[in-house]
Amino acid sequence: MDLPLAADPTDGFRAKGVRPGQANAARARSRADDLGPDNQGSPGKPVGAVVAAAKVLRTLHASERPLNASEVARAAGLHRGTAYNILRTLQAEGFVGYDDATRSYSVSLHILEIAYGVLRRSGLMDLARPLMHAVSDAHGVSVYLSKVLGPSSLLLLDWVGAALRTDLYATVGRQYPGAAGASGVVMAAFGNGSPAELEALFAPVAWYQKPSFADFLARAEEARQSGFAVDRGTMFQGITQLSVPVLSPSWQLLLILTAAGHAHDLDGDALGPLSRAMQSAATQLSESVRLLRLG
Repeated sequence: MDLPLAADPTDGFRAKGVRPGQANAARARSRADDLGPDNQGSPGKPVGAVVAAAKVLRTLHASERPLNASEVARAAGLHRGTAYNILRTLQAEGFVGYDDATRSYSVSLHILEIAYGVLRRSGLMDLARPLMHAVSDAHGVSVYLSKVLGPSSLLLLDWVGAALRTDLYATVGRQYPGAAGASGVVMAAFGNGSPAELEALFAPVAWYQKPSFADFLARAEEARQSGFAVDRGTMFQGITQLSVPVLSPSWQLLLILTAAGHAHDLDGDALGPLSRAMQSAATQLSESVRLLRLG
């Protein structure tokens, strides 16, 4: 069965002859740039020690293995003494773990507690999870919710369903390259990247059967018109993905919803109802996102 379409978000577009499933796409195409300095607010004077500590945490997060103080200093662009003092302070506060045997540091699991608190207080999971479960149960797919981190990457926030072995491809809390699969097509279609910027992001990303950049741009244009993107096994062998954008009130691409399942379960007949259900869920999240704290 299909999820009901929200009544209010698309009424104005129906009057203009736009199909309900294209409402998010139409909103994005008609957006005005109202994100100027006056609307963004001033961050104030940066505190050097906090900036340096953030660099250290990002360095440890990006590394595939624990790092010693010298390695952290080089990667973060800090003096070794500064990096060492920051690491020991973060260790004392519980944000960084230390291995005596290798004299190396890594981000501690305490970060997960903070991340969970952010998601809980934002209200996002309370709104998104019922919608994700409804799509998953009705269409037999796994559904993923990702936050857009600028033009280059996505952060997986949550997933539901058991349509496939998710752990083979995605881990909650990990960043993934933006120019990949159906979600990458949505980022290209509804983001602000120029063709040159998109090509630079697209070039290093590995796909199972990577399309040409021209084909990638053609997919983005199709997604811009239809409001969703489909990848039929070119990102991951035998897996079909369908992604839709979640836009803020100021027309910014904030989140991406992706449904995924085995290709033999998602043929042409199944994709139509699934796309409508996913767009309905995205529309409801878009209308509620102004109530959330997603900064």
